[in-house]
Amino acid sequence: MKNESVAILDIRSDEVCFLLGSKGVNKTFVFRGMHSEPHEGYCVDGFFDEGSFRKAVMRAISSVQQNYQGVISEIYVGVPSPFVSVLTKGHTLSFHAKRKLCAQDIDSLFDSGISELSQQGVCIEKSAMYFTLGDNRKYFNKEDLYGVPTTLLKGALCYYFVPETFYAFINETLEELGFTNTKFIPSTLAQAMYLLPEKKREGYAFLLDIGFMTSSISVVYGNGIVHEETFNCGIGSVLVALMDGLHIDCAVANEILTIANISGGSVPRDMLYYTGQEDIAFSVQTVNEIIKCSLDELCEQVDAFLRSYYKEKTPLMLLSNTISVTGEGISAIRGAAEHVSRRVNWLTEIVFPDLPYYDKPTCSSRIALLSAAISTKEERGWFRRIFNCFGGRKK
Repeated sequence: MKNESVAILDIRSDEVCFLLGSKGVNKTFVFRGMHSEPHEGYCVDGFFDEGSFRKAVMRAISSVQQNYQGVISEIYVGVPSPFVSVLTKGHTLSFHAKRKLCAQDIDSLFDSGISELSQQGVCIEKSAMYFTLGDNRKYFNKEDLYGVPTTLLKGALCYYFVPETFYAFINETLEELGFTNTKFIPSTLAQAMYLLPEKKREGYAFLLDIGFMTSSISVVYGNGIVHEETFNCGIGSVLVALMDGLHIDCAVANEILTIANISGGSVPRDMLYYTGQEDIAFSVQTVNEIIKCSLDELCEQVDAFLRSYYKEKTPLMLLSNTISVTGEGISAIRGAAEHVSRRVNWLTEIVFPDLPYYDKPTCSSRIALLSAAISTKEERGWFRRIFNCFGGRKK
């Protein structure tokens, strides 16, 4: 089978990245084009400037197309958490007689479950935390169900919705470039599936994505997201705090942030950060305190989120599951993960793609989306569809 490239549009809160890639060997990828463009950004209420975003998308795609000889038939769009609403539902499908499960039965479970939900917007994805057959055993992968005889199929299901305005806006933007076949993937779901091992997701797993304008905290169980919340906090908030606290412009604030490190303890008052602009220097202690105070806003919201949903859970059970942290904020703010851990009183670990050159938190979303898109395309392939009609495979 020809290993065709898939096209990915990764939407982040400060830039968009368009890339073409295909599956490589040993869980690697082959890249045939990639380009990023900045835009004005978005918050939990939507885009700051839709015109800026539209132009960034057009520039990114056009730049890659100029050097690509193939045909791009469809585009997979990564939808960031501010535009995604997650609804969960426990649902049961009963059969008149015992039968061997096939892929169509799983589809029927999802379809009948969503019909009972009242949600405005467009459903772009469906996944399951787990399935059961009435014996209380959890099946985390739907392929494990194929060929199993049963009269009852249960699922803890997750549905991912986007506003109709966002859905229409993205489609219109891409149609202007000649693309009429667009698929949408929730970015945090893709990151959870790619960055977090299956074993870790068989219990409550936590993913904190720190971006530029926004950050999100997601609770993952199996192959679904249980809860998710987005905050207007990120690198941009820290830069604004540095600009206001030190009376400097954005360029100097960004320069200071690249050399700052808040992972350590207290520092001497006379220790200074030097910039490259006319020997301008600032107290390390002052700079670190400003960065920490700015990050505290994010920490407080993450802490409130965790307490609101999991305060009744056994603390030892939850604290054994670290918060996996990724995103631009971890690369830009050294020591951010350690600070979050101290303030939230929860162990953290930094996660990123296990790939040469792309082994950075800044690459997490685009690589995860590429992996998800390739898997989706393989599932939609004609051979897989015919195979599933006969019950799929049973491991």
